[in-house]
Amino acid sequence: MTSPEAGLAAERTSLAWRRTAIAAMANAVLFLKAAFESDWRPVAVAEFFACMALLVVTAVCVRRGQVLHSHRKGDWSHGARGIRATAVAIAGVAVVALLFAVEYAVLQK
Repeated sequence: MTSPEAGLAAERTSLAWRRTAIAAMANAVLFLKAAFESDWRPVAVAEFFACMALLVVTAVCVRRGQVLHSHRKGDWSHGARGIRATAVAIAGVAVVALLFAVEYAVLQK
């Protein structure tokens, strides 16, 4: 891969991290809203922790984007820790979303 293509790949990756951060912030707001509106305390606590996990995802994404922008072309770290942290947090949030869906289904009966 030539040098200009490597720079463009880093730019695309940085933009993808930025989009992930924006999506995580939007979902964090929705989880926070749901936590305040929930009548069942265990689910409200789980939703609050999901919100915190998404804020961690946002911080990881912003930091990863900064690393890709600030280093010389071709001198980027591989970001395995950031990717791993994001994957674990998103999996945890998915479990909380499933719990929230079950709570909603039970309350609707």
